[in-house]
Amino acid sequence: MGKLNFLLAEDYIKPKIYFQSKQTPIFKTVYSSDEQRQFNGLDNLTQLLNSPKGFILNAFQIDYYQLLPRLIARSLKDNRSYKKIYILGPELSLSILKRSSKTVYEKHFQEFGYINIDQEQKYVIDQCLKLLKEGHILYILPEASVCWRPEPLQQFENKFTPLCSTLLSQEAHVPILSSATTEGSNKVTLFAPNMPQQYVGDLESRIEQQSESIYALLDSPLSDF
Repeated sequence: MGKLNFLLAEDYIKPKIYFQSKQTPIFKTVYSSDEQRQFNGLDNLTQLLNSPKGFILNAFQIDYYQLLPRLIARSLKDNRSYKKIYILGPELSLSILKRSSKTVYEKHFQEFGYINIDQEQKYVIDQCLKLLKEGHILYILPEASVCWRPEPLQQFENKFTPLCSTLLSQEAHVPILSSATTEGSNKVTLFAPNMPQQYVGDLESRIEQQSESIYALLDSPLSDF
């Protein structure tokens, strides 16, 4: 009887083990009708928000009211995510955004972090890499995308025009989501994520390939950059 009781107990326990679910929680994103009218490619954003990894948003559109960062910040808040969005740009641009946020969108102000590229370069790069590896989101303003050349990129300038986002993408092993105004409209297109592992060779070669790939997006009929 002792052996029979053991077998019955074992059969009783097994289903509890077999039917345990280990699914990863799904990041729920609900976009308003206004947001759907303002943006193309929101599925590409959803894909990266669903990932535990951080990512870079390489913005090439002028967005004074920061509609895209606000959309991301709201999605993070709605999902009670530990992630945070950090806006990277020159000091003047960030100060303008902060003043705008305090007056018009005060309740959103604390939802953004800000990284000033006019600070010491190594400090900025190390800060960006740390945040990306922790799973946060780095939103690079257009003026930073085009003009910021941290020291590791300066050695390539005579050969090609590197994007700062590609250096961070390759070093942190995170994707880049590029955005630009759609040609002939005010809509912003979010292109498919650009993955760092798509590129091979040494760091210079990978940065060059990835930069050219992103520039090609901006030359597409969907872009008004």
